[in-house]
Amino acid sequence: MPTTTQLQATSANALYPPRVVAPEAALPIWRFLPAFLSNPLRTLPRAVYEEPLCSPPNFGGRMAWVTAPDLVERILLEDHEAFPKSPIERRIFAAVLGEGILTAEGQSWRWQRRTVAPLFRHQEIVALVPAMARVADEWSRRLSAGTAGRIRRIDEDMTDATFDLLAATIFAGATEAEQAALKHHIGAYLGHTSWDVAFELLQIPDWVWHPSQPAMHHHARRLQRTISAVLSRERAAGFPSGGLMTKLGTAKDPQTGEPMSDALVCNNLLTFAAAGHETTAKALTWTLYLLARAPDWQDRVSEEVVRVAGAGPIKAEHLDDLVVTRRVLKESMRLYPPAPVLGRMTTKPVELGGQTFTAGAILVIPVWAIQRHRALWDDPDRFDPDRFLPEREAAMKRTQFMPFGFGPRTCIGMSFAMMEATVLLAALVRDNRFGWDGRHEPEPVSRVTLRAKGGMPLHVEAR
Repeated sequence: MPTTTQLQATSANALYPPRVVAPEAALPIWRFLPAFLSNPLRTLPRAVYEEPLCSPPNFGGRMAWVTAPDLVERILLEDHEAFPKSPIERRIFAAVLGEGILTAEGQSWRWQRRTVAPLFRHQEIVALVPAMARVADEWSRRLSAGTAGRIRRIDEDMTDATFDLLAATIFAGATEAEQAALKHHIGAYLGHTSWDVAFELLQIPDWVWHPSQPAMHHHARRLQRTISAVLSRERAAGFPSGGLMTKLGTAKDPQTGEPMSDALVCNNLLTFAAAGHETTAKALTWTLYLLARAPDWQDRVSEEVVRVAGAGPIKAEHLDDLVVTRRVLKESMRLYPPAPVLGRMTTKPVELGGQTFTAGAILVIPVWAIQRHRALWDDPDRFDPDRFLPEREAAMKRTQFMPFGFGPRTCIGMSFAMMEATVLLAALVRDNRFGWDGRHEPEPVSRVTLRAKGGMPLHVEAR
């Protein structure tokens, strides 16, 4: 069975980009494991895209896929303390992120969230837009230079561009070699996570060896060693480079005045690096692919940016007027959510959607499937940015579209990520034209973030 398909459009202008073909029924265990290791999205049966909740028979009631907006809202918001993060995330990230804000629970998480929240206020993020624009303009010129008729690996370009932006706003004190090491080891670490996720779902203890363990341990050690060296040097010099590292290194709990330990600062810097780098890079990669396949929308974005910002840098005051650009980004993140799956667990027996789960059951919230669910979206596999016209977006259920999660644990860097992506996309599409090669239809692959199998080759030429 093919894993992706390009559906035939009923209209010459309709675009149905690649998707993962769902198996008709939940896979038996002997097929589940190899499919999951190849691409976890291949294990989501058809019912996940059609039903409010379903459980695979392989797991004896220890797991369920939850897609109904009311059930998701209950888990992530109304009763969120009864549904902590699943042990999957801790198993994946403990070696790198320790007790940082992504993996912490309870009082530790609340303390870190209070301490970090002021760093992501709107006025703090807006102040970073000039730095974002400088990186966007530099990358726009780089793509324009001598690229006529040339194919570029846009996935690699976007990885480099978003990390350059982080280097300007978060890791200003890191050397080029340290920045390169962080970029490499973050991506490599995430690429090896499927074994840990599969083993946790199958309740295999974390002391059992799997083929990705040596590589994950290597990349985790290098990340911790690199970021610790940067932080130690910056602290010893009095944080001369500024940026988020300085703010984290000097932050104090607004209630108690307690500062973060260096270990927590390092863990959170790596958290923001992975969230602000990998996820935004993937969002931009898929967005440029969609615009290459839908040149009419690409032209609309380019024309809007020229009208709003002219040929100069994208400024903070331009962002609210880039309405088409933001609609395209949202539709891209609907079809290709950068973080395609969320996980929670039960702490006690609970009834959910007519089913009873024991304590310790894993509840998988497949954002990928929710944002393509047949009961929630009209023609869900079609690319249509007009879904996010204000009146249509206002009618959506709150957990129908959630590329940054939902509830108290919504991604704290959501505003940063949207500004970053908008500034980069606006500059790149205003100055360059992106074209499809007519052949490559990448399979979306879940590796914590949503990657394009085989990369993303696109034609690029200056406008």
